[in-house]
Amino acid sequence: MIKKKRKSSWEWYAVKLLYECIITGNPNPETIDINYTNTHKTFEESIMLVKAQSFDHAYSIAEKKVMEAELNYQNPYDEFVEWKFVESLDCFHLFDDDLKSGTELYSRFLRVPKGFPRKEVISHYYPETIEENEVDQNFIIRNKDFNSRPNAK
Repeated sequence: MIKKKRKSSWEWYAVKLLYECIITGNPNPETIDINYTNTHKTFEESIMLVKAQSFDHAYSIAEKKVMEAELNYQNPYDEFVEWKFVESLDCFHLFDDDLKSGTELYSRFLRVPKGFPRKEVISHYYPETIEENEVDQNFIIRNKDFNSRPNAK
């Protein structure tokens, strides 16, 4: 009797990826405005939807796609910007085959000491949600008008 090799079914996965923004060069002094800063380094955490046959296959597909899509450009300050893939951080198997509004794409568990207050969890794991008296650089990065400013090239 010949055994048939069972083919794995294709299922949906959400792969969490980390990118690093590497900025090199000197800014053009004529383009520096109130939004310019060189005091922080930026990383992006992204979740990519992938159809694959296993967790390993999902990682492989996602990593190939992100390496092909690494981005380089000159920012409005005449600095060279490279978005580089750093690492796949996690993979989450989606249990719904029919993707629709409300489908959970990713989740993770946070283990903290029993007496750890909820506000401390938020400030520790999600510091970007804390309002401070400074310019929100995450908003600026995602703002569609940022790159179309008058002094941008």
